Amino acid sequence: MKPLYSLLILLTGLVLRGFSQTQKPQDKISIMLMGSTHFGQEAFHKQGPSMDLFSAGRQKEIAAINNQLAAYKPDMILIEREPSEQHMVDSLYQLFKSGKLEFIQLEHGRAEQYQFGYNIARKLNLPRVYAVDFYTSVPTRLIKEGKNLEHFTDAMNAYSSIGRTLDGDLKEQKLSLKGYLLKLNSPQLYQLTYYNIYINPAKITNGSFGKTDQITDTAGIDKEHIGADYISLFYSRELKIYSNILSVQQAYQGKRILLIMGQRHAAVLSKIFENDPGYQLVPISQYLK
Repeated sequence: MKPLYSLLILLTGLVLRGFSQTQKPQDKISIMLMGSTHFGQEAFHKQGPSMDLFSAGRQKEIAAINNQLAAYKPDMILIEREPSEQHMVDSLYQLFKSGKLEFIQLEHGRAEQYQFGYNIARKLNLPRVYAVDFYTSVPTRLIKEGKNLEHFTDAMNAYSSIGRTLDGDLKEQKLSLKGYLLKLNSPQLYQLTYYNIYINPAKITNGSFGKTDQITDTAGIDKEHIGADYISLFYSRELKIYSNILSVQQAYQGKRILLIMGQRHAAVLSKIFENDPGYQLVPISQYLK
């Protein structure tokens, strides 16, 4: 069996090497991720004028950010809406593009999908904005008991503290909006996000979940490996988002993609696209200077 196993390993290596050699950089699909907080949520913008993207100062910053991101020249902009909502996305975008809609008319008009996604799309005269989310509501504090839970809880508390510090710096204007986005999309924070949600929970065993939404199927949860199942719930959503991205790219043949989503999604999707030989991941810092 050993010679056969060695042969399989050798053949796999040759196939992968051959594929990577045929995928020249100019043939790869370029994708840039913009991880964001959800600026449209009332809990965020109600903190004060400096947190309100409708304020004159923030609108000036947004215009400057969009000019820099537009230099990437995306031919497809993808946002955190489900494909089933594409008709609504199209309707709102066409109204906005034709000057018949202002974001202030929308309940969540401060949201990143509008302030950055729609604005950049109109600036580049793109025909539409694409919905690629897969929605499910799984709280990060889902595990209510289990062995080693305290290590996970302590790590999540420290992680949450970093988020509060960044928000506080933005609120107190110690950070510009551009600086805030660069921090959210830094390799260090991506790695920390990935570790806390997709690595560290695997240490938790022999536990149970708290309340989940009606969409999340927890019937087959393995309590002995509760942390691993916790990770699988989150990763399942990201893989479905990834699948949606691939589907819409294949359908419309985009070559330069800008994806605007929550920071947690961007963190794990960056790992996935790093390992997809058909894609070239472009850091947002390359354009947002």
